[in-house]
Amino acid sequence: MSDFVFTLLLCFLIIFSCLSFGSVTILPLTIVETIAGFAVLLWLLEMAYKRKLVFLKTGLFLPALLFLGLAIFQLIPLPISFLRVVSFNTVYLYEKLIPDNIRPVFLPLSIHPDMTLAELFKLFTYLGIFFLIINKVKKISQIAFLINLIIFFGMFISIFGLIIKFRYPASSSFGPFVYRNNFAGYINMIIPLSVGYFLINMHFPRRLIYIFASAIMTLALFLSLSRGGVLIYISVLLLIFLLSRLKETLKERAPVLIIWFLLILLLFIFFLKAGVVWNRLATLFKRESFVVLGHGYSWLDVLRIWRDFPIFGTGLGTFGSISAMYKSLSGQGLYVYAHNDYLQLLSEAGLAGFIIAAIFFGLYLFSTIKLWLKRREPYVVCLALGGICSILGMLIYSLLDFNLHIPAVALLFFIIMGLVYRIILLERKDEAR
Repeated sequence: MSDFVFTLLLCFLIIFSCLSFGSVTILPLTIVETIAGFAVLLWLLEMAYKRKLVFLKTGLFLPALLFLGLAIFQLIPLPISFLRVVSFNTVYLYEKLIPDNIRPVFLPLSIHPDMTLAELFKLFTYLGIFFLIINKVKKISQIAFLINLIIFFGMFISIFGLIIKFRYPASSSFGPFVYRNNFAGYINMIIPLSVGYFLINMHFPRRLIYIFASAIMTLALFLSLSRGGVLIYISVLLLIFLLSRLKETLKERAPVLIIWFLLILLLFIFFLKAGVVWNRLATLFKRESFVVLGHGYSWLDVLRIWRDFPIFGTGLGTFGSISAMYKSLSGQGLYVYAHNDYLQLLSEAGLAGFIIAAIFFGLYLFSTIKLWLKRREPYVVCLALGGICSILGMLIYSLLDFNLHIPAVALLFFIIMGLVYRIILLERKDEAR
């Protein structure tokens, strides 16, 4: 597979997955998964044709493989006697829901295998693209093109969202996303990338383009009225400032950067619907809307699910199937997502899946930041800084919402993870070229 074909497929995935309403419906999601699978298959066939297996050693493949294995294990029908040992409450639930005369002898750990299978396909898509990028993208021109595509595509959907917002101000959707918080999560991953480019030494007219792109995306973020999105935006700015203090090449630029963004922040707060933005933020820490109920579903109830299914969980993607059984208040609605990706993962994959996922992301962040601290080249340092803060911002946001359950957001997240890893591993001859 040529670099051109691979880059073209990645561009299609980035644009199509977002514009098709985040790929939350079956048809666009199937197209995204098919294209991603096709790209991975071409890569494997290319290595088979050349009779040369080249795979970058990162330490991340084993935890990724273990997590996929866990999802497959949740789908395998097990003897009821064995299932009773590994997850007693799963058998108890089956006994309550399935009459004795039609109950199968073999049953899976997942209480809703179809949903778990759907999540497994998504995992193959995200991890396949991630490992494909870190192994296939080796040229600075590819990285620069893809990052610029992401930045200016983010500016495009922000302008689109602003136009729709001014026409339908009461709508809770924003841009191509049905839910404004999903737009906020998506755009909060792109803004740090534009900041990274802003820090690179370049001619002022070109720098002004990235300043404009950042300003448009920031404006769209604030006018989306996403409370969590605004808080994560501020958190990401602080992360950029703090990490930039660790590098000599960035120390002199950090104060200018933070002052500039604070000015933009003040502009939006005091001149652009300040009262509406502030009223939305003021409701964030009310007991009934956040701390206990987590946008309507109690985080304590999610922990009750995990208490009953502690080791292997209820099955990936099954939170919406079981959440109604654990409602602590009669007035709560039915929720497909827990508005906290970590707690939902704990309930669906159990402690086993949670530990494996923690190892995967922990190893990634540790190795990435460690390598970044060793680099001295300004181009690599600036771009990687933006990418690292983009990833950290989304991981923080996952405490407040379910963005990583939206295919377009999750796909972009893993694409950025792969690009950041490749940026840091660039050889000096590539940087010079």
